[in-house]
Amino acid sequence: MLVGWGALLSGCSASEEDAVPAPTDAAYEIAPEPGRTIEATPPASLSGLDGYRIAAIVPDTSAPTTVLLSAAREVASANGADLRELPVDEKDEDPVGAALGRALDARPDLIVGLGDGVVDVFGFESAQYLDQQFLVVGAQLAEPTGNVTAVVWDGATSRGSAAGSDGELAESSITEARGVDAFAAGLASIQDGTTGVVLRLG
Repeated sequence: MLVGWGALLSGCSASEEDAVPAPTDAAYEIAPEPGRTIEATPPASLSGLDGYRIAAIVPDTSAPTTVLLSAAREVASANGADLRELPVDEKDEDPVGAALGRALDARPDLIVGLGDGVVDVFGFESAQYLDQQFLVVGAQLAEPTGNVTAVVWDGATSRGSAAGSDGELAESSITEARGVDAFAAGLASIQDGTTGVVLRLG
């Protein structure tokens, strides 16, 4: 049983318009529209994650989910983030929904969904909590709002039961190394303020 985080227990001028924006260190110079798919690469390093609170929804005990959870642990540990794992309880009427409710009650900085098992619930619930950031790794939402970022790659592009995937799905594509890259890319994008997009790893 998860412990910690107490809550878990209960008009411009013409000159301005013509100005050229100064270069930045952001991962993406122009923020894409929500839902757009953009090519991405994992950052060389992450910063600003010391004490950053991440609640990870663990939808099942399948091999792909277990691999993604291990990747989440590795990235969090390496960067000082505070990872709390919320496995579903199959006795709940809506296991993923109940776990997500516990995560929302805890008010973390980020709620992460591991794989396609979270997509259907996240697709509805995330739109009800626009002030909460979400990250889906190894899957994507069919119609994401601006607070949901996803990271996909060939073989891991499911949109849940509501829509088709981008190509054939393959559990073998979900490796710990790929998961680590995906978490790093997703966290870097959210830290830079580029959210609501689908990041596709090459």
